[in-house]
Amino acid sequence: MSIVLAILKWLGILAGGIVGLLLLLTALILFVPVRYRAEGTRDGGIRFGFSLSWLLRLVMIKKRPDSGVIRLYLFGIPVRRLAGDSAEKAASEASGPDGKKSHGEPERTYSTPAGKKKTEKETENAPAHSAEKSGERGKKPRVRSKGRKTRGAKKERGKKSFSFSRVSSIIGLIREAENRLLVRRLWRELWLLLRYLSPCKLRGEIIIGTGDPSSTGLLIGGISLLPFAYQRGVRICPDFENRVLEAVGYVKGRIRVLYLLRLALRIYRDRELRQLWREINKSNVKKKEAA
Repeated sequence: MSIVLAILKWLGILAGGIVGLLLLLTALILFVPVRYRAEGTRDGGIRFGFSLSWLLRLVMIKKRPDSGVIRLYLFGIPVRRLAGDSAEKAASEASGPDGKKSHGEPERTYSTPAGKKKTEKETENAPAHSAEKSGERGKKPRVRSKGRKTRGAKKERGKKSFSFSRVSSIIGLIREAENRLLVRRLWRELWLLLRYLSPCKLRGEIIIGTGDPSSTGLLIGGISLLPFAYQRGVRICPDFENRVLEAVGYVKGRIRVLYLLRLALRIYRDRELRQLWREINKSNVKKKEAA
């Protein structure tokens, strides 16, 4: 009997430990924020980098500004490449074995009866009558790529999937007097979400000019109406003489999963919003059946 009680005791301790670990992990996911950071520059070309970290960088997704590869890090160790495989493979194929870019195969030399050596490039640039003598043995039939056909088919599918009748039906439901309050409520929730997701640190400098002083002044006046233009650390410099757009920026903030979960629950528990969503789906189904 004592052996059975001891086994039950240890099983209870093990089950309690597992439940405690699960509760701790749930609390960490809900309350520990996900921190994000992004930086970018535009000076002739666009370069940007970002990082998403959680729990003191225990889990991190990172992209460097000088690379197109996105990697997943655990405990600071890269464990998986999420994107950028094709770009890195193309760069590795373009580079030689010693890391330098290869500009093609090395030139081959051919000996002539006169004792002179000719390179492969010189033989390729030979007169046309010599190529005619060699015949058309080396010619290969051209194979047309099917990329244009697939692109055209994709465009046609996109046009078929998009219909103005669906958009007009959705706009009609939104304009109804019964649904206006719901739309205002959704807009309020969206505004609160954007305010919550806004960065806590923002630094940047923008040099902008259209080449015309009057249009540059109008553009700067429009930008000054935006909220980020008044934040500390953001500097907008107009150039009234040249046509230029140069920018350097840095943002940093955090997001808690608990807030997103509460927002999703509030929207899901609202019966009126669910009814509006059902009416939109019904109108889409009727339009498909009519088509």
